[in-house]
This record gives sequence, C-alpha cells and structure tokens, in this order.
Amino acid sequence: MKFKVLFFLFTALMFQAQVGSININVFDDFSKKPLDATVTLVGVTPDRYTGTGNVLIPEIPSGTYSFEISAEGFAPAFLNDINVVPNQNLTFSVGLSKATTEIQEVTITKKTYKTTAESPLSLRNITSEEIQKNAGSNRDVSKAILSFPGVGSTATFRNDLFIRGGSSSENKFYIDGIEVPVINHFQTQGASGGPRGIITVDFIRDVDFYSGAFPAKRNGVLSSLFEFNLKEARKDKLGYKAVLGLDDMQLMMDGPLSKDQSWSGLFSVRKSNLQLLFKAIGLPFLPSYYDATFKVSKKFKSGDELYFLGIGAKDSFRFNEEAESTLTNLTLIDRLPVSPQWNYTIGAGYRHLAENGNWLLTVSRNMLDNQALKYYRNIDTPDNLLYDYKSQESENKIRIDRNFSLSDYQFSVGTNANFAKYYNNSVSRNVTQNAVNFDQFLSELNVLQYGLYVQSSKKFLSNRLQLSAGFRLDASDYSENTANPLEQFSPRFSLSYKLTDRFALNFNSGIFYQLPVYTALGFMENGNFTNKNSLKYIQNSHLVGGVEYSGKNNLRLTVEGYYKKYKNYPFSLRNQISLANVGGDFGVVGNEPLDSRGFGETYGIEVLAQKRTVNDFYGIAAYTFGYSKFSDAIGELLPSSWDSRHILTLTTGKYFKRNWNIGARFRMQTGLPETPYDLQRSALVNIWNVSNGPVQNFNLLNTARGNLSHQLDIRAEKKWIFSKWQFTAYIDLVNAYGSKSPSGLPVVNLQRDAQKNGIIANPGAPQNEQYYVLETGEADRSTPLPYFGLIFEF
Repeated sequence: MKFKVLFFLFTALMFQAQVGSININVFDDFSKKPLDATVTLVGVTPDRYTGTGNVLIPEIPSGTYSFEISAEGFAPAFLNDINVVPNQNLTFSVGLSKATTEIQEVTITKKTYKTTAESPLSLRNITSEEIQKNAGSNRDVSKAILSFPGVGSTATFRNDLFIRGGSSSENKFYIDGIEVPVINHFQTQGASGGPRGIITVDFIRDVDFYSGAFPAKRNGVLSSLFEFNLKEARKDKLGYKAVLGLDDMQLMMDGPLSKDQSWSGLFSVRKSNLQLLFKAIGLPFLPSYYDATFKVSKKFKSGDELYFLGIGAKDSFRFNEEAESTLTNLTLIDRLPVSPQWNYTIGAGYRHLAENGNWLLTVSRNMLDNQALKYYRNIDTPDNLLYDYKSQESENKIRIDRNFSLSDYQFSVGTNANFAKYYNNSVSRNVTQNAVNFDQFLSELNVLQYGLYVQSSKKFLSNRLQLSAGFRLDASDYSENTANPLEQFSPRFSLSYKLTDRFALNFNSGIFYQLPVYTALGFMENGNFTNKNSLKYIQNSHLVGGVEYSGKNNLRLTVEGYYKKYKNYPFSLRNQISLANVGGDFGVVGNEPLDSRGFGETYGIEVLAQKRTVNDFYGIAAYTFGYSKFSDAIGELLPSSWDSRHILTLTTGKYFKRNWNIGARFRMQTGLPETPYDLQRSALVNIWNVSNGPVQNFNLLNTARGNLSHQLDIRAEKKWIFSKWQFTAYIDLVNAYGSKSPSGLPVVNLQRDAQKNGIIANPGAPQNEQYYVLETGEADRSTPLPYFGLIFEF
C-alpha cells in the first residue's frame, strides 16, 4: 500500500504543472526603443497580453506555439514555432517596423515572413525550431538552408553552398553583428564549406538568409549573407541542456549571472562522436572535433546593451585503416591529407539608444590556423613528402553603425576597418597543366581594409510603395589597384510596391565588391608577392525582380528572376581556369599565381511556395532554373563548376498527437559540370608520384557533367514532457536510400603488385617516359548517414 501511495505521488509530481512562460521584449526595429505592445497566441486562445517594452505570458502548457506581436502604428510581427519547455522562462526580442504617418488611418497587413526596405526580396528567415525539425539537416543551419531556392550543394556530407551560381567563397556570416569568417569544421581555406557546422543551433533565435539585395552595412558579400540572431538567456534561473548523439555530445547552459538579472549568459561545449559513426558505417576517413560558444550580455536600465561573444573549434583527422578495400575507399585514403585545424572569433558590442535612433559599436578578432600534411601512399619519408602546409589568418575589426530618422526618412550610416595578417610557411609539389612545380615559401602579409556606407528608405502612396537607396565605399592598402575607394563605389536601390494587400512587386539592383582571399593576396614566389600588381576587387552587379503573394494560413508564394555579372575574378595562371570553379572540397583555394582577368555571369528564375506551421502542418517547395558561366583562358564563357540547371527541393512535416513530429525532404539537382581526366598524362610515373592521383585536362574545362543527384532525408522526433524537464529522442536519416555518387568521373588508381606497389607497364623505358598501369571504376554509392540523438532540457 505504501508503495502504491509513493508511486502515485511520484507520478503526480512528474506530470503536474507541465507549463512554461515567455517574456517577449518588443521594440521599434529601427530605433531599438521599447514599445507598448500586445501579444496573442495564434490559433490557441483569444486572450491578449500587454506590456511596455516587455510582455510576460505566464503558465503556457508545454508545446509548440506561434505568437503575434502588435503595437499601434507598427506592422505586426510573429514568433513562429516556439518550443515552450516546462519550468522554463524563455525570453525573445522582437522588433516592429513603423507604418507611415502620412495618412490619418492606416491599414496594416499582417506579414508572417520577413522583408526589409533594403531587401524586399531574396531574403528568407528561418527559426531555430524550423532548423531543428528540418529533415536531413541534423540540427545544422547550412543544411537547412538547402530547402530554399537558389541554393546548391556538392556532397551529402559537406556544407559547400553555392548560391545563385556563385562559389562558396562569396558567402559571409555574422552573429549578432559580429563577422564570423569560419562557421564549419575543417573549413576550406579561401572558401567557406566544410563537413560540419560549428554554430550551436540551440542558441539561435533565427537566421536571416540573403541571396541578393544585400544591406549596405555588410561589406564583401557577392552571393549570400547569413545573419545569425542569438536568443536571449532565460531570466528566471540557470537552465541546462544536454544532447547525446551518434555524431556528437553537447552541454549547454543559459540564464541570469547576477542577482538583478541584468547580466545573463549562454554557454556551450561540444565533442565529436563523428569518428565513431563513420568508423561504424565503414567510411575511410575519421574526422573529430571540439567546439565552444558563449555570449554574455548586460542590459542597462537606460535600454543600452553590452555583450561579449565567442566561438571556436579544434579539428583533427585520421584514416580508417579497417574500411573495406573498395577502389573508392583506397583512393580517398591515398589522396586525403592529415589536416588539423583550429579557429576562433571573439568580439564585443555596445548598443546605445539615442534621441532618434541608436548606435552600435562592435569590435572583434578572429583567427584561423590551417595545416595539411601529405606523403605519397602515406609513407612518412622525406622523399615521399607531397606537401607540408602551415598557414594562419588573423583579423582585428571595428565597426560603427548609426540608425536615425529625419521626418519620415530612415537613415543608416556607418564605417568599418579591418586590420588583417596572413602567414604561410609551406612546401609543396604540384602538377599544373604544363609542368611539375616545387613551391617553398615563407609569406607574411599585413592588410588594412576600410569602408563606409549610407542607406535611406521611405514609404509613399499610403504605404504601398517603399523605396530604399544607398551606397558603400571600400578600399584596401594592399596595392594601387585596391587603394582608391571611388573605384569600389557600390550603389544599390530597392523598390517594393503592393498591388493589393496580398500581391507585391519587388525589385533590387546593386554593385557589390569583395577583396580576393588572403591566400591569393599573400602568395609569394622568389621573395615577392606575386599577385600584388595583378589582383583587384572582384565586382558583381546584381539585377533581381519578383512578385510575392501572401496567402491565408501562413502561405507565401514568390517568383524571382536574377542576373549577376562578374568582373575582375581571380584567374589561375598555372591551370588557366577561373577560381570561380573551385572551393567545393577539402584543401586551400587561391594559393597560386593569379591575375584578375576572369569574368562571368549567372542568371535564372526561382519559385518558392512556403507554409509555416498551421494545423500542425508545414512545408516548403522550391525550384530553381539557372545558368552559371565563367571565362576560360581565351575569354569565352563556359559552364562553371556550379552550373546546376535544375534544383528541386520538397520539404514537409507534421506534428502529431503525443508530441510526435515527422518530417521528410526530397532534393534533386542536375549534375554539375566536371573537367575530364587526362589519363595518358596521369599515368606517367613522374606525374602520378607528385599528383598522387589523376590530373584534370583543363583544355576540356567543364565539358563533362556529373550524375543527376537526388536524395531522400527523413526525420522523426518524439518528446516526453515532465513537470520540470523535457526529454526528446530523434533520428535523422540522411540520404535514406543511398543514392548514386553525384560525380560522373571514374575513380582512378594504380594497379598494384603483391607488395602494393604500382605496376609499371614499361619498366625498361627512360625514367621520364615510364608509366603506370591504371585501374578505373565507378564511385561507390553515397552512404546513408543515420543520426540518432537524445536531448535533455532542465
């Protein structure tokens, strides 16, 4: 009897009061000043909650909700798919856009999807909950972005994103206004891809993803901009979260750090299990990593805010000698280097609320240490050394932004400076189109970059027409080619016109500039910076237009056409190809002789149908048809390595009873252009022993195409909710049916004798005329990747 009573009491305690609460800080998105606001739970209850600057919604039953936030004279905004956790007080900040004051009565249309005056199109917003439930993403934002139009990728296990036909080196990333150059583990130096994201998705409030119409305050953006907005720490007490997965283990903490709750913090550490998973499924490479993230902030009574931010990672790598000896696995082990890497970004920001706007000052430092060591056949002897690469990049940045209003015009102005240092101490042997080279150099380069911008916007015609115009000026002390800011004059103009309450026409045009990567700027030969007098800022002119329909039940339909024209693109003098064709694999981009003769163009049309959660259902359908072309050695435009003509993505999911969520994503992409191998030249002993694999024939640049790639990703999630904590189990099956390799090129390796030495076909010939007997075959099918995890929230 006593046991039954104890059991009853325990059960009652476990399941009673499964409620949480939410604080929503509401402010003018432009001035950052607090507003008198009203909040309602969409589709749940007619109750309205009010407050000045902060609205508290107490005792919400655990579950997933959307909130509508409104204030007089401002357009409503929404918090979508917020997961309310028992015994937790969550905090969110929402900025509202002011309506025009030209007329006495204003009809304000509810807008579920985010746009701005500068970016009325080509802007997608995705919340943390949407990232986490996105099938195939495994809680990684770079993979979740694949659900949107204009976004292509190279491989299932990598985050090499090419946006609207541009290379992955053209993407920029910011977290709460601080630039973070490295967001992936094992990131390709000189580009932005890697196999695994670093940013903690649990700390993200939402992400603004721009594929065009870039705001003037962000410099160096050519193809895409990611603005990561971190959530606020809970206010009631310290909370804890643990993730135990097949791929990694993570511990997180957030909450107040002072008795008056003015100081608060977010903290996270993560350790990789990926090497264990890859070994279990038989992959030939075993990556391992650690990463950490923190944000500490101080809120002043005046409304000002001071915050400190840090993110860093350490990566290591080894081979799986127990992997099945398929031709593909043996080739990967032969070719991949041992590549330890570490990086960090630390920064601070101070936001001051002024009379008619606000100031934001940010300072930061980031550093990347990238190494790669490779021996022929992985035999560690001096004669077998292919390359020993050691490089560091560090940047010290300061940025000042000011928002203010004059009459009904809104202005943003600001300036930025970047003091960078690049170091490289390397030796390498490499095969080019016409020769075998041996590089040995010590390079140290200091570079100053600086810029300023002005942007203004205003609404007309009873709020139906919205115009925005502005410009940037950027320059660098690298050389005479980059020193004049007027040569990097970057104007931009946006227009949005509401044909009806639901239909809008949108347009943007601008010219954008990016300084070439440090590996290119700092390359040395014979003690001189080889590229100093030949490289210029890359120029990219954009023209984007589209129509948007905002339907009922959170439905959004958009059609956008884009045209991008490139000038001054870095061009490889060794291989006679544009660097726009590289950057989608492990390694380094730009560490070679270059000039700025490259040019190109990309253009296409995108269609998006998106439905945020209504009646427990959500979905995205995206289609892109586009071209990407860049110049070859004789100045003709050829398909680039990112010329994927068709990309189709279907993403869907549904919440079920008993806290189940099931989702799926199907993705199909036209085969990417590929450059065929020159097998006759590759077979030469003196070539293969240096290239360590087949060499490409760049005279036939991108004349072949890879396979049509397609994959199905499935995700299932179940939550158990108790009185003071929540438990979640999920499985994310990436590439469920193991699709065919996206590459159409054969796998090429040596035929070997009993001692595993390459067989020479004509051993009696002169040494420079001897050639190996090659073995070719099809690549292995892509491996399904099962990710399983348990999440504990307290």
